[in-house]
Order: sequence, then structure tokens, then C-alpha cells
Amino acid sequence: MNTIFELPHVTIATHDFNRLMSVAAMDQNRRKPHRQFLMSELRRASLCHPDALPEDVVSTNAKVTYRIDGSGRSMAHVLVYPEDLLWPGAELSVTTPLGIALLGLRVGDRMPFRTSPGGPWHEVVVEDVRFRLLPDDAEGASKAPDRSGNGDDNSRADLDRRLDDALMETFPASDPVSVIVC
Repeated sequence: MNTIFELPHVTIATHDFNRLMSVAAMDQNRRKPHRQFLMSELRRASLCHPDALPEDVVSTNAKVTYRIDGSGRSMAHVLVYPEDLLWPGAELSVTTPLGIALLGLRVGDRMPFRTSPGGPWHEVVVEDVRFRLLPDDAEGASKAPDRSGNGDDNSRADLDRRLDDALMETFPASDPVSVIVC
């Protein structure tokens, strides 16, 4: 039986697109089962400069709250590359079927996905997108648009405060975490 889904629009930041294309190209020789899904999502995506990516779009380093198959329980994870996984349970690899399905969606979007090639279809719904880490390069961070209206959105103190807030939200006080920022 063929199932037809109306797929939502996908917007991906150029740095995520380039890095994921490299991952998909390298996986070609390894025959990863989800490579085809990743490639199809990258092919249909609209590309956007990272600084211009709307705040309600799921990207890597964003905390996304979602629900699968209309379940009563929302889940939240930070979407990361597999090599950047540091906190199991708090993060989700962008190269998993769920991670691929979430990437580029906006709040309210629904996306079908399978966890195995012949497995059942699931549907993920994006409920919220929060804190997005800034690019590693200081120049990119200093040129990011100021969305706060106070003109001081990228000061070192403000960035430190935002990082602390995101970590506290992701890891409650009952889960002590040590983070060293260089």
C-alpha cells in the first residue's frame, strides 16, 4: 500500500545544509538506511543564511518541543550532530529519522517519518522551538541581528546569561551539569 503525505515546507540554514550534504555523501559508502530520507529532505529544502533563519524554525543547536503520533506527552530535545552528542537523553541526533523529520520545520508543522525502511509511519508535530546557539565564530555572532530591540543582544554578558538560561531549562537543578565555555 502506498501512503501519500502532504509534506510541510522545510527551511534549512546553509551551514546545516552543507554539513549534512557532506554527511550524506560520506554515508553513501556505508549504506546507512536513513541516507535516502536525509537526501530527499535536503533536496526539497529552501536554504537560508543562519542569521536570517526565523526563530520558529528547527535547526541544529535549537531546543525543539514535539509530540509523536498525537501522544499526550510532549518531548523536548536539543537537535545536534552525532559527533556533538554530550548529554544522552537531552539531545537528539539530526541524522536519526526523527532528527531528519524535525529539521527545517516550523512550529505547528507535521511531518511523517519511519524509523526503519519497512516500518510503520509516524507523525511528529513541532510545538515549540527555543534557544538557538550562536555560530562558533565571534564575527558571525557579533553580526547576528538584534531581535531584542535593546541594541545589546550580543554582549558577552547577555550571551552568557542566555546560555545559562538554556542550560537550566534543558537540565533542571536536580541534574548537575558542568559546562566549560572557552
